[in-house]
Amino acid sequence: MQLVDDPIVNWRYVPKSEIKTGKVVTLYNGVGFRDVEHQTEKPRGIKRVVVLGDSVTEGYGVEWESVFSHFLQTGLGPGYEVITIAMSGLNTPQEVHILERTGLPYKPDIVVLNFVLNDCDFYTNFHDAKRYFEKVDSTVGILNLRVNPRLKQLLKSSALIYFVKERLENLKGRLWGEETTDYFTTIWKNEQNRQKVRTGFDKLQELQQKEFFKVIVTIWPIISDYNNYKFESIHEWVRHEAESRGFEALDLLDQFSRFSYRELQVTAEDNIHPNGLGHRIGAEAFLAWYYRSLKSPSAQL
Repeated sequence: MQLVDDPIVNWRYVPKSEIKTGKVVTLYNGVGFRDVEHQTEKPRGIKRVVVLGDSVTEGYGVEWESVFSHFLQTGLGPGYEVITIAMSGLNTPQEVHILERTGLPYKPDIVVLNFVLNDCDFYTNFHDAKRYFEKVDSTVGILNLRVNPRLKQLLKSSALIYFVKERLENLKGRLWGEETTDYFTTIWKNEQNRQKVRTGFDKLQELQQKEFFKVIVTIWPIISDYNNYKFESIHEWVRHEAESRGFEALDLLDQFSRFSYRELQVTAEDNIHPNGLGHRIGAEAFLAWYYRSLKSPSAQL
């Protein structure tokens, strides 16, 4: 990563760089996004689709050929050009800010905002993140004990540790009389976090009206037990906020819930990032919805 002079997102990926995570190699193009190269000038007769998002859109833990955007490009065919503008850790206002700074010169016809349920959380800041991870990677959360960072990385890679940690936190809540809540429930109870989404959507609507592109908000579910999924109301809230601004909204919960969540995870402890199967399911749902919309008498896509 490199620092940039930007009050909203003060870092970018280094262009033409690469990162290896396990067996997956992530390559960044000449403008610093995980994607193939694209010319700024729009080719004649081509519809451009700009895909916004965070590490889910970027395809964390997944080979590029199995990422949502790659599936989208294959499914849409040569009449379309899919351009990915995604960075790990961004929230919705930051993603829209990156669109304004970097995506608009491509003259998109369609903007796809991949919404993940942690997109209402804090603004990613390079300096703050560095300080946070230096602190967190030197302690064990519940007991606040100092621990060697390498040992903690090993512990964090174990699904058993996450299982035990969750049970200990629930036990602590009962012993101390504290309400036991999960991360997503906690962040969505905060009205300031909900306002971040509204702010991002308002700015996206402003850009849409100025640049005349179509907006499609794709809502990605948490990867968890879909027989006891607790976040439908959040999905509905996001859909309402999107549609009230004239955006299209596509909720992937129904498609994901046809599978066991274990089939969709990159790793056993990760409930955010879908694996290649999850990306393919998301892309197929999007393509099916998109082609149906083209047949609608009122279609303007």
